[in-house]
Amino acid sequence: MVRGALAGMLALGCLTTSTLAFERWTLEARGKTGYDAPKLEWVEGKTINEIKNPTIQYALPKFEGDVFWDTINAKPVVPDSIYGEFVQYGYELFVNTQAVIGPEVADPNMRYSGNNLSCNSCHLGAGTAKYAAPLVDNHANFPQYRNRENSLGTMAARVNGCMQRSMNGYPLPAEGKEMKAFLAYIHWLGQGIPVGAKIEGRSLKTVDRKMVQQNAADVKNGAEVYARDCASCHGAEGEGLRRESKDGKPAGYEFPPLWGSDDTYNTGAGMYRTLKAADFIKSTMPKGAPTLSDKDAYDVAAFINDYSHYRTVKLNRQNDFVDPKVRVPDHDQPGPYGPEGSYIFPDEGKTQMDYKVGPYKGIIKQKPAAK
Repeated sequence: MVRGALAGMLALGCLTTSTLAFERWTLEARGKTGYDAPKLEWVEGKTINEIKNPTIQYALPKFEGDVFWDTINAKPVVPDSIYGEFVQYGYELFVNTQAVIGPEVADPNMRYSGNNLSCNSCHLGAGTAKYAAPLVDNHANFPQYRNRENSLGTMAARVNGCMQRSMNGYPLPAEGKEMKAFLAYIHWLGQGIPVGAKIEGRSLKTVDRKMVQQNAADVKNGAEVYARDCASCHGAEGEGLRRESKDGKPAGYEFPPLWGSDDTYNTGAGMYRTLKAADFIKSTMPKGAPTLSDKDAYDVAAFINDYSHYRTVKLNRQNDFVDPKVRVPDHDQPGPYGPEGSYIFPDEGKTQMDYKVGPYKGIIKQKPAAK
């Protein structure tokens, strides 16, 4: 009996060694990213801030097709690996959000987005375009302090912030396939960028801050700018231009709606803030050839986000930016700054309209002179 059991164990051992043994090459293949990482030298006896590295060059990873003008038909060129599969799915989620997790998809359990926008509606070129809210260095810069939440935020939390605000929907499960795919795509975009590095073009260009301190946005002029430069794409009433569905799936928008329905960003989105929207418009609009003056970008941002234009209200915005020292100047809600945490605006004599459309003098603070 003992001898038979021993023989069985030995046979199993042989089987495990010959046919079920760990294959390192298989493990490496499934995690292959397609990026040839440089070798790093570990310098002893110094701290990271004592090492002065030369300028590090970055280039986008390879895409098949035109990722800026034809994102739907473009795709990342990735290895045949588990990592590559998640990157591809993350790209699909990013540029075709409404067809995968939008409010009109067949499976109710997949309806995480509350509108038919895509992530690409704001992060142009699938997150690859300079000065158009690119995501190329996001992986290298999270976790990071977030002033809206007054806390240390993760990349996953940032994705879900967009889901609940710009996408007017619901948070993705942190360990779900969709979140992993989003993070894989963002990681793939950022390969080669060192932790903490800031790359050229990562931020929006800004409208003249001296101008906005001295002048309120002119909503009437903004309406004229919109009619002249924006309505041909986004519609006379901000309704956008929907694509025609070819396969029965929600096709989304060629040009996104800007107000007038629940199918656009809600009042908690960054694009609802006048200065943030003005910076985005100055940096990106008209798409591919941004030509608006700072004043026109400022005015049309105020017009698009005017209180007379319907959009979904994000609840509890008074709890955004709870620390007045790091509050953005164009947040139009009071905060818990008063006695016993009562809700007031932080700057004496300023009204809600001052925060909404300026002028921002006295709201945009000047850094004290060094003593």
